[in-house]
Amino acid sequence: MPRFLFGDFDHRVTVGAFRPDPQTMAVQEMQHGLPLQATWLYGFFRDEQGLVSAIERKFVGSLTSGCFVMTQDGDSANELNVHPDSGRSARGELRRVLEGPERRWHEPVFQRLPAGTVPAGEQPMDLRWTGDAISYSEGDILDLSGPRAGLGVQFYVASRANPMLYTSTCHWVSGTFQGRAVSGPLWMDNSYWVHGLEWKEYGYFNGLQVAWHVFCNSFADGSFEWGHLVMGREGFTPGIVVSGGTAGEGVVASTPDLHAKFSVDDGAWPQAASFDLGSAQYEFTGPPTGRMTQFSASRWANYRAQFGQTRQVGDSRELVDGLTWLEAFADRISEDGLTT
Repeated sequence: MPRFLFGDFDHRVTVGAFRPDPQTMAVQEMQHGLPLQATWLYGFFRDEQGLVSAIERKFVGSLTSGCFVMTQDGDSANELNVHPDSGRSARGELRRVLEGPERRWHEPVFQRLPAGTVPAGEQPMDLRWTGDAISYSEGDILDLSGPRAGLGVQFYVASRANPMLYTSTCHWVSGTFQGRAVSGPLWMDNSYWVHGLEWKEYGYFNGLQVAWHVFCNSFADGSFEWGHLVMGREGFTPGIVVSGGTAGEGVVASTPDLHAKFSVDDGAWPQAASFDLGSAQYEFTGPPTGRMTQFSASRWANYRAQFGQTRQVGDSRELVDGLTWLEAFADRISEDGLTT
């Protein structure tokens, strides 16, 4: 419900795109009076047998708690399960390069200490980003690189209670994942909000976010299309889709007033969703094997994460591959009357 407070706009958003460039995105600079609080690296990668793997790694300053590594355990009938390689990923403080044309996270500090200090088998990590491209290695777990898939997307929430700037870039990468050849989208997001609170302590995870949908499609003509479609409360409904590759870089559709509906199964997992940006509509399908039940259990509030695929309604281009990250709060979908 609106609060009707002086100088407050609930959680309505301003939505736009930007050209990624490390030299214009200094982490030490506040944005709209807000400091950088977290960086997320996440993505899905499909191998030649059609099996999907995933990662999610979070950075807070120069610190990271490790990488969620998820696979279908060699069987397409399986969900995306948390793999033991998660425990072999680097954690703790990293050395960062913050100046110049390349941003870098590498040389985990604890791995510079005497042998036996870190768990046996912990892998090195090296992440390099130039704005045009990204390369990412986690030792023998994965080694990926590729170009950006278009412009970056961003939205700003001018709220007195929960102000936030959220930015995202996407890359279509290829390489190896646990020794298998893979390709797929790798996203890197930066979020600015009030200092002192972790994301799961802030207002979005704790009530404002209903469903956060991030997708990227690669087409046979060499073009890309990707975006964030977010259903929330009190005006927190940003939607923006951008293009890249042979299509050229531009905004396909954007709105501060996204509308969505979800079809859920008996366990309240979204099976399908439709998103309306006004000038364009998108449809998501999520197979049962796309669920990340084990990863979701590390959260609370009936959080559900899964992968699927999203297409623009009426788009006839030949799809090489497309992967979507959808995370939703099952109770909030039903409470807000968003089911079909």
